[in-house]
Amino acid sequence: MNTKKKVYAFYITIIVLSVLAMMVFDLNLMAKSILCLIVFFCLLVMRSIRNAYQLPDDIDPDTMQPVGSLLKTEKEDIHAQTDHGSNVDLYLRLLIEADEKLSKDPEIDQMSPSYNIQLNRYIAARLESLESASK
Repeated sequence: MNTKKKVYAFYITIIVLSVLAMMVFDLNLMAKSILCLIVFFCLLVMRSIRNAYQLPDDIDPDTMQPVGSLLKTEKEDIHAQTDHGSNVDLYLRLLIEADEKLSKDPEIDQMSPSYNIQLNRYIAARLESLESASK
């Protein structure tokens, strides 16, 4: 029995047990509504399984990468981790620098909504100064 049939059997069992519990036991309205919601969600999950994207056998479902190119992706990950000249690293460095500078100023409230605006203005000014210095 493949995985899809096992999942269908599991959800059908839940639906049957829920309907049986509603018919056999004298439940109040809240319990019946909860069981109806369970049945509804089971039907939605079963429908989404039917429409799910079928992956080929050579694709790992956890990483969504081809199975044969595992060594290649590890090398790319190592290279990406050692690349410190990216824009994200620059932005994070400027953000930390701006936060440290603005946190030293006693007039600035770090909890106010304008604090983010001040951080962004400081970062923009630093980026402009870095661009003008590089030209």
